[in-house]
Amino acid sequence: MDDSDYLRLLTIQAEQANAFLSNARKWERERWVCQRLLQGLNIPHRNEDFAAAGQEPPDVLFRDACFEVFFVLDEGRRLNDEWREELARRRSAFSLSQLVRREAKPKRIPAPELLQRLGPTLRKKAHNYRERGLDLGELDIIAFASLKREVLDLNSHFPPPTEYLRQGWRSLSLVGPTFARVLFAHPGAPDFLRTNLGRSVVFDVGISL
Repeated sequence: MDDSDYLRLLTIQAEQANAFLSNARKWERERWVCQRLLQGLNIPHRNEDFAAAGQEPPDVLFRDACFEVFFVLDEGRRLNDEWREELARRRSAFSLSQLVRREAKPKRIPAPELLQRLGPTLRKKAHNYRERGLDLGELDIIAFASLKREVLDLNSHFPPPTEYLRQGWRSLSLVGPTFARVLFAHPGAPDFLRTNLGRSVVFDVGISL
């Protein structure tokens, strides 16, 4: 493969990323996050095992799980804008050297700091859903951490997610490019979440957006 072929491949990949981030494929993105969690927990699944709820929340139904998905991003980061700019950059490049740029090495952060990043979205969701009269105890939350400037220190200790437990969700899981962990799962949560409670799983291949 010469440089022009590789440039063409990189451009196609950016086009696919932009399409994946479109509003039309929102549910597909949410299903993908669920699949990453299930892969980590070694739960067999097929695309046809997932369904969309008639009304959100939840986002994705899988067996007896009612998954509500959200993304945790670096402050000020917008995936759509980022990939649109990257696509334009790749389309205008004439050589691979034009695409080279220095990226700062991600900072390692401990688990308690990463858990804090879930707070704003979970508080907002809990408030809004209660105002709508929804039962939080029927929802299984998955947070996908897609961070560029920081990376989880996998050797750090996960503290009890006390604040999020009090909010009333049925379960809460955290997924990242290289790991998955069920943070808590109440007795009414799906068996496959409860049996994996508190176990960190590391993926062989990291995948992010």
